[in-house]
Amino acid sequence: MAAVYSGISLKLKSKTTSWEDKLKLAHFAWISHQCFLPNKEQVLLDWARQSLVTFYKKKLELKEDVVERLWIYVDNILHSRKLQNLLKNGKTINLQISLVKMINERISEFSLSGCQKNMCAVLNCCQGILSTPALVVIYLAKQELLVALLSHLCWSACRQPENAVTAQLFEVIHLALSHYLSIQQQQGNPRRVFVDVTGHLLQPCLVLRHLLSGGTWIQARMRQVLSRDVRSQIEAMLQGGLFRPDLLSSYEEELLDQQQSDSKMGAMKNLLAPLDTVITRLMGADFCEPHLHASVVTSSVALLYKLFLDSYLKEGNQFLCFQALPRLFGCLRILRLPEEQLRDLSTSEWTTELLVVEQLLNLVASNNIYNVAADRIRHEEAQFRFYRRLAELLINHSQAPVPAWFRCLKILISLNHLILEPDLDDLLSSAWIDAEVTEFRAKKAQEVLIDTLFQTYAKLRQVPQLFEEVLGVICRPAAETLRQPVLTSGPSTVLCACLLELPPNQILDTWALVLEKFQSVVLPYLESDVDMALKSCSLSSLLHCIMFNMRSLDSNTPLPIVRRMQCVMERMLGKLVKPLLALLCGSPGPEPELWMQKVSDSALLLSYTWVEVDAMLSLNCGQYHSVAEDLIKGALKVSNLPSLLLGLEAQHWKKVEKIIAQSNSLSQYCLKQLYLQKMKRTLLQASPLSEEVLCTLQYDAAYILGSARDSLSQKTMASWDGQVGTVCASTYPIAHWHLIVSNLPILIPYLCLEDVRYMASILLRTLSTSQAQEGSADEEACITLEKISTALLHSPLFPEMQSLHSAFLMCLVARCSSILCSGDQGLLSQQLPWLFGKDDTVMAHWETRFAKAGPEGVEPRGEIAQSLLSLVKSDFLIHLEEEQLESLLRLLQIISTLHLDSLLAPYHVHYFLLLLSMAVTTVGYSCSSLDLQFLVTCYRLLGCLQRGRSARSVFRVLYVSDVFEIVLTSLLQVSSRLPIEVDDPMWLHLLQVVGTFLEQLMQMLIQLKLSLVLNFGKITAFLSRCKLYTKAASTKQLENQIPLGSQLVLVSLTKLCQVLGPFVGERRQPQEAPAVLPELLQQALLQMGAALRLCFMSGAGGCCLPSAALLAITALLEVDLSQHYKDRVAETDRTLPSHVALYQDVHAQLLSELPALVGDAQSFQAALRFLTLFFSAPELHPKKGSVFTSVFHSVRRVLAVPEVPAQIAQDLELDLGALFAQMLEAGTTEDLALVIRSVLQGLDVGCAWRADLQAVLSAVRLLKLLLSCPLRGEKASLLWRACPQIVTALTLQNREACEEQPVALARVIPILDVLAALLRQGEDAISNPHHVSLAFSILLTVPLDHLKPLEYGSVFSRMHNLLFSVLQCHPKVMLKAIPSFVNCFNRLVFSVMHEGRQKDKGSTDDLPVVLECARLVERMYSHITARAEEFAVFSPFMVAQYVTEAQKVTLYPAVRDLLQEGIYLILDLCTESDIQFLRASLQPGARDVFKELHSDYLKYHKAKQEGEKRYTA
Repeated sequence: MAAVYSGISLKLKSKTTSWEDKLKLAHFAWISHQCFLPNKEQVLLDWARQSLVTFYKKKLELKEDVVERLWIYVDNILHSRKLQNLLKNGKTINLQISLVKMINERISEFSLSGCQKNMCAVLNCCQGILSTPALVVIYLAKQELLVALLSHLCWSACRQPENAVTAQLFEVIHLALSHYLSIQQQQGNPRRVFVDVTGHLLQPCLVLRHLLSGGTWIQARMRQVLSRDVRSQIEAMLQGGLFRPDLLSSYEEELLDQQQSDSKMGAMKNLLAPLDTVITRLMGADFCEPHLHASVVTSSVALLYKLFLDSYLKEGNQFLCFQALPRLFGCLRILRLPEEQLRDLSTSEWTTELLVVEQLLNLVASNNIYNVAADRIRHEEAQFRFYRRLAELLINHSQAPVPAWFRCLKILISLNHLILEPDLDDLLSSAWIDAEVTEFRAKKAQEVLIDTLFQTYAKLRQVPQLFEEVLGVICRPAAETLRQPVLTSGPSTVLCACLLELPPNQILDTWALVLEKFQSVVLPYLESDVDMALKSCSLSSLLHCIMFNMRSLDSNTPLPIVRRMQCVMERMLGKLVKPLLALLCGSPGPEPELWMQKVSDSALLLSYTWVEVDAMLSLNCGQYHSVAEDLIKGALKVSNLPSLLLGLEAQHWKKVEKIIAQSNSLSQYCLKQLYLQKMKRTLLQASPLSEEVLCTLQYDAAYILGSARDSLSQKTMASWDGQVGTVCASTYPIAHWHLIVSNLPILIPYLCLEDVRYMASILLRTLSTSQAQEGSADEEACITLEKISTALLHSPLFPEMQSLHSAFLMCLVARCSSILCSGDQGLLSQQLPWLFGKDDTVMAHWETRFAKAGPEGVEPRGEIAQSLLSLVKSDFLIHLEEEQLESLLRLLQIISTLHLDSLLAPYHVHYFLLLLSMAVTTVGYSCSSLDLQFLVTCYRLLGCLQRGRSARSVFRVLYVSDVFEIVLTSLLQVSSRLPIEVDDPMWLHLLQVVGTFLEQLMQMLIQLKLSLVLNFGKITAFLSRCKLYTKAASTKQLENQIPLGSQLVLVSLTKLCQVLGPFVGERRQPQEAPAVLPELLQQALLQMGAALRLCFMSGAGGCCLPSAALLAITALLEVDLSQHYKDRVAETDRTLPSHVALYQDVHAQLLSELPALVGDAQSFQAALRFLTLFFSAPELHPKKGSVFTSVFHSVRRVLAVPEVPAQIAQDLELDLGALFAQMLEAGTTEDLALVIRSVLQGLDVGCAWRADLQAVLSAVRLLKLLLSCPLRGEKASLLWRACPQIVTALTLQNREACEEQPVALARVIPILDVLAALLRQGEDAISNPHHVSLAFSILLTVPLDHLKPLEYGSVFSRMHNLLFSVLQCHPKVMLKAIPSFVNCFNRLVFSVMHEGRQKDKGSTDDLPVVLECARLVERMYSHITARAEEFAVFSPFMVAQYVTEAQKVTLYPAVRDLLQEGIYLILDLCTESDIQFLRASLQPGARDVFKELHSDYLKYHKAKQEGEKRYTA
């Protein structure tokens, strides 16, 4: 036999054996247990290795197929379980260096040429070696082999980013980096590590990291976790190789020019200039393609500096860390390129460079590397000079479209404002005043920069100096027409916030500075100079912002400040405002010149600002004496002129007004503001109002609204940022409408009716626009016409402005009428003139009729009803296009937002008739779903109206029976006309809405006692006629469907019986309820019974009973039973309810269909109600079989339905509980025993093992129903005798559910609910403490991590509820189970800390859930404190566990506050010795947390308690 085995070896080495046979023989030898070769594994591996080595040395010729199979053979050996077992058992397998070198060479060849021959197998072999500890030794022993492998792997990934082995390649890189990091950490020779990294690994690793960060392989099949891990390993490798602690001396020698002694040099004596070495390798242009090189360098600079700081930053090393910064900064293109090439860089290239500059500056700022004093005293301002050069570069090459440019400047200001102060004017020009910023993120960055600038100078108390620079930039000779407005939304917001914090003296200095600049530089040269006129606008808006946003003076303000303010105000009026107005006296041409328009804008803005500030100071500061007071005293004697300008000649003012009237711009807006201010002053000083004053107010109000007719009549899509300085021709309509709407309470009383109607029409038009263009919102929160109108519509003040509200109501009516009349060519307005006439005529008609009718209304009601009925019966329809119907729906949506329940009687009736007319006459041409939606909206709004305070006014013009007939006749025609299915959701919704509306009408009929016999008689007679109609119509429907008309009649009969039945049943005295009403009820019942029989006959073949039929049969049974019991009490001859056979048939059908009805909540509720009523009437039960058993099995099938959503199940619990309570009350103990047996069978742990999860869920739901029913006597004792088995079964089921992955929350949550209910109700019945203690094991089993926010909140609240049930209801058990209780409660506390921690990256969307859980924890702490004696011993341990966990996380403040409020209550239980014990026993970190916690406890909580005790009797 030995010869045979040796023969195998010889055959493998033989030249005569074909390679095909050799490979088969080698494969057989490896897998066969009968082939015994000495050292077989080593022999076979060496044979394959030697064959490959010989081939690659060109000494052997092999086909590509053979080479590939040889690599696969080696791979199979390396990955085989057999080899792993041999190595595990201690056998040695030697890998030759030649194999490892060959693998490295193949990977190197792949990286250079991209040839993928055999690469998959080669990488598999490499992975097999690296992942096997016994084999990877060959790489670890020869570090240069691993370095070379890692270099080749990284170059392969970088140079061949799109290949088939990408995922496999990164797995190998991950393994190789892991092994190299372990070697690097153990290497004692830092020089060797540095040389390896800089010589072989730095360049490929930086390129690879850049490509990974840029998402190059996002589309490839590479896991994100692997990408993140590889990046982290590269950074760790670079830090460990380039910035080791023992390299610090070399960096100091290089960067600080320190001569090291020979004793300190050691192994580093030959390693000079390490940073220069790194930078040289980084800047080498040959290691990657030119288009990639700049990006790699840019992204690497920030990384290298961060790693440098992580390694060497400590106290005293700040200057060393700075010295590395200029060297690395020099790698960026913006510092290397000459000026002409720098200008050629694109915006995207600037963005890349500036993002790195921002990162570097952030590292400087966050690590406190720059200390102004130390830099000046010790280092001759080396850092300051560097930052100055950088600032000059940034300012000289403005990049306003790039957000990072603003952020870099912001960081430089934060470091030291003197860095930018020499170029402050250029900074203000390029970053603010002359900057063209359009992109949203750039605007936000600009806003932050300006905010930082103002805040910095405010702290230095140098805001006037800053404004001096601002004014200098504004007044520079420049093309002002190219400038953006100085104060747009962002800068204005920042400036306002700064001005509010400034003291009055600085504000007045700034104010005087702007005035001086305006007077000296701009005002003398304004005439005919467009550029100066534009500069005056900029200065005016700046002055407006300063004056409007300073803190107001009051009576406590020091007198010198008040006097100075008065002087500045006088100077501004006399030296600036009046001269500006005087410039406008020239005679304008057909159109004023541009300079005059801008001067008028500036003059009117300053005039308006001055008047507003003067009024504010006059009201708030008693020491302030207004210059205009003498003029204001005579203001009421002169009409139509703003009080400010009374000192000017009338002719002069008319010229000013004429110029302003020709433009819709800032001056026009400010003029309106002046008129508004005049109205306010007039109202303040004139009381009571004389006729002359009233005329003046009316004129002023009309003038303010006046120009809106032109500006608002044009559609505009513009938006306004709310700043006065940005008002222009495009934004003027928005600003004007904003002005009007904001001051409506002042304007409305003095506007004529025509103006009010015009305002209402504008309001409606802008609302209609907003509805049509919903969703096209700008990124910034700007003001639009639509937003203003929507805010007014939803304002609580809108209904209070009665004239506008009424006009708006009539505008809506007119718009609806115009659409309707356009569809019928005016026929409707002829039929209903009192509804579709002009507004004045219509409202006068209703007011006259109500005045004649008197308070109660005795007016004839037939006219309107007959008109509507004739329209409906004649099948009169208004056909509208889809666009018209959608317009009506938008108008109805606007109507629904109004307060319909508070309309006055004329408007209420008018809207009722309008909606009713639209509902019964309007139809679309094509879209039936749109028709149904329109009908649903109409009837829903009719229902809203009839819940209002003027609801009874409708019954002065219409009988309820007439409305009933009109609605039902119309809908019956709709049902026969629309091509819809009987189970169409919109149709079912319409049935529900119409039913609610009809029920409201009949309920009000009873409440108001309005001709009960007449109305109910007509309704019953009409329904009897409808029965014949539906009977005839049913033959046209499908045989197995209940007709739509029959559903309508059933809904109507149902509501009639539901309203009339209780009313007749409650009347005990015959004289209060006429004998006719019971007869009418009986007729309705007979009609409904007949209709139901007809429905069930036509729908006999259907699969399920429709909701209308179920509701009807339930209502019929309820009323029938109440009548039956009433007759039985009265001892009449009637012994059985009517329709017994029908009830029994429906009962039998429901038992089989009940599970199928679960998805339809309305049908299911009706079915459960029917079964409950049926069960309560034993006389209806069939003689054969047990009703309890049949209903119970049907309910069980319902509870086992898997598709029931949690919300539907929760909604239906009440109805199921009512049915079950009725069943158990009427059932016997044997019936209850059946239920309990069913529960225990479902909770058997075998169901979980068999994966019969629905049986478990059904049993839990059944137990919950059982616990919701009141049980007494023997039945209660039967339940509690089974309680131990139930609790044990629940514990086992919970354990099984929690062991599943993911956790089966669908079972865990109901188990927690039902166990809490069981413990609460078993307070006196559960005698064995062990069964209560099982709750703790359940609470310790339920996991609280890796849950979604809503799932976490749901589980947490139920665990808290269960814990509270034990604490509250089982005090005896608590005496011995406090440690278990504390353990369970601590799980809740720790989980809240974990979920409420501040995360590095993530939203706070789940914070409300965590806050609710934290509140529950705080509440539990208070419950624990209420039982102080029992928990006093455990209180220090609870505090210790809390602070130990708290030191591990940083909580959101809101979560921390709630938890601390709770732990304060536990500290109340701690004695002084407990506090000392905690201070002594806690670990250092936890001790600090406890120290701070106890300090806050004494400062806030304890002090508050002591304060409360003082006032406690």
